Amino acid sequence: MYLNYLSLHNFRNYLQLDLAFEDRITLFYGPNASGKTSLLEAIFFLATTRSPRTRNERLLIRQEAQGEAGELPFLRLVAEVQQAREKVQLEALIQARADEKTNSSANSAQKTLLIKGKTTRALDFVGQLRVVLFSPTDIMLIDGPPNERRRYLDLTLSQIDSRYLRNLARYQELLKQRNSLLRAWREQRRPQRAVDNELAFWDKELATTASNVLNERLRAITDLNRLVAPLFCTIMETNQELKITYQPSFAFDASVTSANLAQEMLQKLQKLRSEELKRGLTLIGPHRDDLFFTLEGQNLGFYGSRGQQRSATLALKLGEATLMQQRTGEKPVLLLDDLLSELDNLRREHILQLLQQQKQQIFLTATDLSVFTGAFLQDIQRKRVEMGEIYPG
Repeated sequence: MYLNYLSLHNFRNYLQLDLAFEDRITLFYGPNASGKTSLLEAIFFLATTRSPRTRNERLLIRQEAQGEAGELPFLRLVAEVQQAREKVQLEALIQARADEKTNSSANSAQKTLLIKGKTTRALDFVGQLRVVLFSPTDIMLIDGPPNERRRYLDLTLSQIDSRYLRNLARYQELLKQRNSLLRAWREQRRPQRAVDNELAFWDKELATTASNVLNERLRAITDLNRLVAPLFCTIMETNQELKITYQPSFAFDASVTSANLAQEMLQKLQKLRSEELKRGLTLIGPHRDDLFFTLEGQNLGFYGSRGQQRSATLALKLGEATLMQQRTGEKPVLLLDDLLSELDNLRREHILQLLQQQKQQIFLTATDLSVFTGAFLQDIQRKRVEMGEIYPG
């Protein structure tokens, strides 16, 4: 899988940009704030329908953008993706919403997604283009809050299998409904027996859907451990064992079937009923799970050096790319933002060798060319970025 063509209109600091790509490594280089990261962000958005940098999609629209007469500002992203069997055109439109009181552009936007010119749902859009993104902030996967790690795992699995994305969406909707009921019953102070009867349906549905999500997450962690550990050893030139451990919010036997796992969660929910009613929240489930990284048994988030954490993050992303290929039969597009900063020359050399061995489409960003070897630069496509403009490298 690779990107043939990318078009940006009113995205970030780009008024209009049209780029054609080759199925190899492309390096975007230039000063900070010139628009390099925005290019990777646009590609990521077309793969996942979301930005890795902001949840407010209105901020993606170029500040100076003006809609035509009577229209609000908008942005348009278009990509032609070469899949294993066909070429697919993906398109995303984001238009600012008007504030009803002031009739001005509000701090929100409306999103429209299209495949081959036909409007579609995000559930069907995700997975048409698969990407793996590495950015400097990804070190938060090692030492940041649990929601970052859950989000990472969900994005990865959603690109691989649309069934996971549907199960996750269903779980989130059930969770929202159940929490709303718990809060309402807490305020009404209803007897627990009455609540038990009315929650029976929601408990069963939530536990069944949660078991599907959990099983896929556990399967992914098993596969990632097999892939990531040797990559970390190669990058760091070490024999130390890197391990990823999934930490569920309730104890269960990891070898149980999906049906048995659902039953275990159902029993746990019933035991937690009083506490959940007091707090008005569902206290267990995939939304409260975590995963952590250890190096030789020590928590990497607490005890690892910056170089170890960064190398572990890169190994995780390269392992993720291999996992996608093994599960789907197609190599994803690698998006590597400011990859080589904070690494010594030896680590850089190892990483560049790894990238050349990947044999897939890769987009890199850097502030200058000095961090790359001459042999590497001769083998790639280069593009210079300056203030929202792209020039031959």
